[in-house]
Amino acid sequence: MKKLSFIIVILIAAFASCVKDRVQPISVTPPVVVPAGDTLMYFWSFNGQDSSNRKPDFAVSGHTAYFNYFSSYIDFTTGSSLNLYGTFDSGTCLRVRNPSDSLVFYMPTTGYDSVILSYAEEASSTTSGSTLNDVSYTTDGVNWVTTASPSTQYQYNVDITFAVHSFNFSSDAAVNNNPKFAVKIRFDNNNTGTSGNDRFDNVSLLGVRKP
Repeated sequence: MKKLSFIIVILIAAFASCVKDRVQPISVTPPVVVPAGDTLMYFWSFNGQDSSNRKPDFAVSGHTAYFNYFSSYIDFTTGSSLNLYGTFDSGTCLRVRNPSDSLVFYMPTTGYDSVILSYAEEASSTTSGSTLNDVSYTTDGVNWVTTASPSTQYQYNVDITFAVHSFNFSSDAAVNNNPKFAVKIRFDNNNTGTSGNDRFDNVSLLGVRKP
């Protein structure tokens, strides 16, 4: 009887272990597929970065890009799984601290056209982080354009949970094959206090390689 009881105990333990193994959650973030015809030119995951390293995790061969911030300081916090590419995970995101003015990405488009900028963004709250931003861009490194066409205004609302924002610059031929192309994200409200922030993650620029 003791031998039978011992066997039953072993079987119950083994079954419990199998059940436990089967119900363990599996966290898999599939890579985002680049649309046909497009090339991933630049990508910032902000994973493992510090304020002195502002270059992208990925850049097409022969191209150099970086970002600059105009705020009190930047740091990093829990990131997003939105707009991921390749084998990168959610990791951390860039946090731009108030008081703040803008965030600028310098991204030469030499050899490419039809570029699209996308990123995940959230505000720290509805009162302390900027919930209204606008995007402008430059093709000469001096003047900033706020529209790509008369019907397109690059102003948008920011939620307090991550969402993807995308901007298509294909309507302006001056953006194509341009070594001075840069995009400025300006914070339009809740940006003068000593607390609050906007958070950015998984910044990508797609383009079509010129023949």
